[in-house]
Amino acid sequence: MSEEQTNVAPQVATEVKEEVKVETPEQKTFTQEQIDNIIKTRLEAEKSKYDKKLQEEENQKAELLKEQQLKEAKSKADIEKIMQERLSEKDSELQKVKDQIKKEKVDNSILSIANKEKSINAQQVVALLKNEVKYNDDGRIEVVDNNSNVRYNSSGELLTIEDRVKEFLDSNPHFRQGSLSGSGSQSAVGGKTVKPFNIQDLDMSKPEDRARYSEYRKERDSKPTQINLTNK
Repeated sequence: MSEEQTNVAPQVATEVKEEVKVETPEQKTFTQEQIDNIIKTRLEAEKSKYDKKLQEEENQKAELLKEQQLKEAKSKADIEKIMQERLSEKDSELQKVKDQIKKEKVDNSILSIANKEKSINAQQVVALLKNEVKYNDDGRIEVVDNNSNVRYNSSGELLTIEDRVKEFLDSNPHFRQGSLSGSGSQSAVGGKTVKPFNIQDLDMSKPEDRARYSEYRKERDSKPTQINLTNK
């Protein structure tokens, strides 16, 4: 290699070395206000995300609470319905017992006394009088009038069932056996036909008078008419 070539190489390397420059980025500086704004913006963004998530959780809790309340309300309604049905059954059973006791204490008493007093139709007397007798929950028996007022006898004591039955039969003698041949009618002895009592005295708007007329018809129609063919 010649001396000229040897001297050229170091020179080229020096020139290349001089052309290579290392550029460093410029460092950007912020003021304190800018830094505060950046921090504030980031905090607000984070707070907004947190608030949104919190609201979603609150909404979910509210929905779960509503579902729970609906389930509890439904369960409560079912329980109340069952309890109400049981109470109704108990009330129905209790009413049956009361009705049975009333029948034994009231209806049967009227029936027994009516038969004892020789009523023509004791069952009819029961039907007419049983609504006048109240059987209270405490076992007391009270005879009442048409206005539901408790009745008393002349001694100031409660009117009994026996008192009421006798009073009724005394006031309506046609309900007693043999009463149809009394003063209101004539016997068939001597060939005369049986004549009815005075129907004009009956008030057909009253159930007892209608019953009286019905009993009269039965009694009259059950007996044949007798005619006396022998002249006196």
